[in-house]
Amino acid sequence: MVKATKGVLVTCDPAVKQILLQLDETGNERFIIQELDDTHVLISADSVERIKEDLQIELEKNNYTQVEL
Repeated sequence: MVKATKGVLVTCDPAVKQILLQLDETGNERFIIQELDDTHVLISADSVERIKEDLQIELEKNNYTQVEL
């Protein structure tokens, strides 16, 4: 019997995909259903908003801001 899972296709660059993989491994709940290729990941539809928030936090950590002297 075939089991269908509701998911969302995410298109991103390889660097963001690696962040998503890290979030999936370290989080409480796994959200990646399938890695498709270097720039596409199928994720759980129920986790989209949480993933957006977590990804934004991670990307802000890597943001460079120039300090004026």
